[in-house]
Amino acid sequence: MLRLLDKLKGKLHKEIDNQFERDEWVISQINDLGNNSKILDAGCGSQRYRYLCDKLKYYAQDFGEVSIDEKKGFTGLTESYSYGELSYKGNIWDVDEVDDFFDAILCTEVLEHIPYPENTLKEFSRLLKPGGTLILTFPSNCLRHMDPYFYSSGYSDNYIKHMLDKYGFENLEIQVIGNYYQWMFVELVRTSRNFKLIGLPLLLPSMLYFFIKSKFADDIAINTLCGGYMVSAVKKAAS
Repeated sequence: MLRLLDKLKGKLHKEIDNQFERDEWVISQINDLGNNSKILDAGCGSQRYRYLCDKLKYYAQDFGEVSIDEKKGFTGLTESYSYGELSYKGNIWDVDEVDDFFDAILCTEVLEHIPYPENTLKEFSRLLKPGGTLILTFPSNCLRHMDPYFYSSGYSDNYIKHMLDKYGFENLEIQVIGNYYQWMFVELVRTSRNFKLIGLPLLLPSMLYFFIKSKFADDIAINTLCGGYMVSAVKKAAS
């Protein structure tokens, strides 16, 4: 019985936290890279995916000054936050490296924390070799977090298509995370957790409604509101 409850709890956790979906996608993208490829983990933070890069030449970049004192919202960090060893410490839009150096750049859930996202994408184009791969995830909508380094609640697929085309990328592939109904379900769960005594009994019927609707979402629900995007693209070869 306990094993069954743990299994159900694990499945519910995956429904609530889209990090699981992102992790699976990022793992597949990294595994597709050739041995000894030079990869830049841009805005690496705690270097969540470094363990996957044993066959690669891993370089880590971050400014190294995340805040953990967040009392402005419901999504603040409460645990300690630590960085691994950094290859480059400084601004993500101005990395101290020569042109066409990396075979791949990984940048996950970072764009909303950057005051100059366009400059950053331009810098990625400069740093990548022709034929190099960009592996990128970012929110479409998110709550405020990691203050004071929070500059945007998210970006659209139209934005990323425009910018990557502008800075010389091709073979663009975009996968959507979530939909309007899933977003509502997750936020209702979050609300019930923050208002425990009355939240769950009041919100449970709505949670069940949006959970079921999320399983039958159409393009309208996806285009109206989603959690984010997972994007891969290739830098065009020099003409």
